[in-house]
Amino acid sequence: MVKRFGISGPLWWAVLLAVVLAIHFFITFWYLTPNNPVKSKWWDRLYAYMDPLFTQNWQLFAPNPVSQHQDVWAKARVKDPATGQLRETDWKNITRPMIRDKQSQRISSEGRVLRQISVGARHFRGDDPKEKQKGEWILQRSVSTALGLTFSDSDIQQVKFRVVTNLFPRFQDRRKGDDETPLYFHESGWLEFLPVGPAAAKEWPE
Repeated sequence: MVKRFGISGPLWWAVLLAVVLAIHFFITFWYLTPNNPVKSKWWDRLYAYMDPLFTQNWQLFAPNPVSQHQDVWAKARVKDPATGQLRETDWKNITRPMIRDKQSQRISSEGRVLRQISVGARHFRGDDPKEKQKGEWILQRSVSTALGLTFSDSDIQQVKFRVVTNLFPRFQDRRKGDDETPLYFHESGWLEFLPVGPAAAKEWPE
């Protein structure tokens, strides 16, 4: 049995894992602390580490609980192989099926993909031009991959997406259904079809 510094192999890996977890939890705690000069100085690096895989918030609780739901819809321009003409597909909600699958199976690839799409939608809806461009790129890759799986036998030329926001009814209107509340759209232009690579696409939920 291999020993390092007097520690056996399995115990060595256990110690290493404990150190990694301790560092991760320390960074997470630091990320969630109130604003302070030290946090502000290191914010860019903290954010780069936490977002999008480890992002956390307290919006389940008052005074600012979650008050809206977002879906991402997408459509494609597909080239007809016989005529060479482009036709547009109908809008497809790419997030709703993944949310339903995630609710029935919590440990799945849907969670990682949905977190990525959520981050992209948040950036795309923002006011900062650089963040908006980043969000557009994330959603461009996401919807291209999703539509590529849906229309796998078609020649997709371009894609377009919408971030659809459904505001929850206020307390006095709590009996209203989702179809009775207003929808708000943030829509992209037509973008290049740019799916993720084949290896990553294998993990993409269909």
